[in-house]
Amino acid sequence: MFLCAGEPSGDVYAGFLARRLRGRSPNVRLLGVGGTNMRRSGVEIVLGYEQLSTFGLTDTLSSLASNYSYYRQIARKLVNSKSRTFVAVAYPGLNMLLCRVAKQQGMKVYYLLPPQIWAWGKFRKAFLGKWTDSIISVFPFEADFYTNLGFETVLFENPLVSLLSVYTRKRRGKRIGFMPGSRKSHVLRNLPVVIDLAGFIRNRMPDIELCLFAFDSRSARDIRDLQKTVPVFHEGRYQMMKDCDLLLVGSGTASLEAAAMRIPQIFFHRTSFLDDYILKRFVYIEEINLANLYYGKKLVTCYVGSDARLLKQQLKNTLMTYL
Repeated sequence: MFLCAGEPSGDVYAGFLARRLRGRSPNVRLLGVGGTNMRRSGVEIVLGYEQLSTFGLTDTLSSLASNYSYYRQIARKLVNSKSRTFVAVAYPGLNMLLCRVAKQQGMKVYYLLPPQIWAWGKFRKAFLGKWTDSIISVFPFEADFYTNLGFETVLFENPLVSLLSVYTRKRRGKRIGFMPGSRKSHVLRNLPVVIDLAGFIRNRMPDIELCLFAFDSRSARDIRDLQKTVPVFHEGRYQMMKDCDLLLVGSGTASLEAAAMRIPQIFFHRTSFLDDYILKRFVYIEEINLANLYYGKKLVTCYVGSDARLLKQQLKNTLMTYL
């Protein structure tokens, strides 16, 4: 079986799936594209996902040539693997094309964390119907959506939510945490907002502890290279998150993690101008926060936009109710 996760959050869910598969079929050979979580779950990593870490239309267009080159490498690995089954995990810009390759090779094709056609791009429905055999969703509302469209759909109970709900707070000191995202392009846009907010908070509460959470050691190293203002951590991340009084979160998966642990949070994301244009004109749902969508109610206050000055002011105004 060949699995392909093109981003950190996909790597997390692919790791959960790999462990489930190994529990049922210990002798199954799993290989694919991914990162640490998949490797720890027994997947033979043939290529890492790091070179594909782009977010949004602007970043995707700017890295089109390199992504296409990487796609060709993965496609060759997929064909040469002689796998019977291909599991695409998130990242539709790459994985939709790989689904086509896998189907041409006669493989059974599953899509875990499928394209969010319930939010935008319904034209992708035709390609999914042609190149996939089954959808695997970890979100009940999404599973219902795909089922109603006529897709064979499996609801994979979200393992992340059940895993994180058992954490309890161990530290009582005042702490605020920042989570600027998992993809490098995502972090680069959000980090200036984080640094400005860190200064704002320290001016009002000099004794408060601030920390910045990275997804893995590589991301932590990149963030430390970009700033020295806020300490960066990645080991024991979930417990450190739980020990925070408030999280300022810049990615959907992290927002769901915080909600599962019942940690107060504010969601923000600084988009590019082009992404902002697309978001306002082509996304046909009002709610974009993953935690709010998963739980079906407004749990998280969200601020999204390309205007950094406006974004900072909105966040500061909301922060004043916590400080």
